[in-house]
Amino acid sequence: MKFINTYLTLFFLGILFLTSCNGGDYLQEYKDYREFSKIENPRLTGWFPVELIKSDASNIKNVSYLSTKCVFGVFDYENDELYDNLFKSENEIEEKYNAVFQKQIGLVKNIIPDWFPKTDYWNENRNGIILFDNCYAYRDSNKKQIYYFHPEEESTILDGEIYPGIRSTIR
Repeated sequence: MKFINTYLTLFFLGILFLTSCNGGDYLQEYKDYREFSKIENPRLTGWFPVELIKSDASNIKNVSYLSTKCVFGVFDYENDELYDNLFKSENEIEEKYNAVFQKQIGLVKNIIPDWFPKTDYWNENRNGIILFDNCYAYRDSNKKQIYYFHPEEESTILDGEIYPGIRSTIR
């Protein structure tokens, strides 16, 4: 009888764990850099491009999807000078990789969060995208926001050519 109770408890805990995953998405939000920098468990910052987020960052949002290993993130910033060195024109991705980016973001268009730009935004803002810490990153100077996107790790086929997931592309 004790074995059955233990088994049932483990079974129900497993069901609870699976249903708590909420479709595999994990949203993290932080008011500002100070709050973000106090995270002690490195597993909680594993999907963030930590070096991209500077001391002036606020409204930091990051959602990761376990099923696709896809990440969307955004934060507000104040000081352009902290980011100017990263977002130089020579760091921008080439046009061929911009097409890969467009394809990769199109593959996950149904899970783009409300606060992240939709696919049509990226058709208009093709210039200025860089690769940073396995993410595509883009600075919107008008809104004073930086967006980052880590696509699915699966390969992307574009014009009959196979581009591997972001960890193997371009780097």
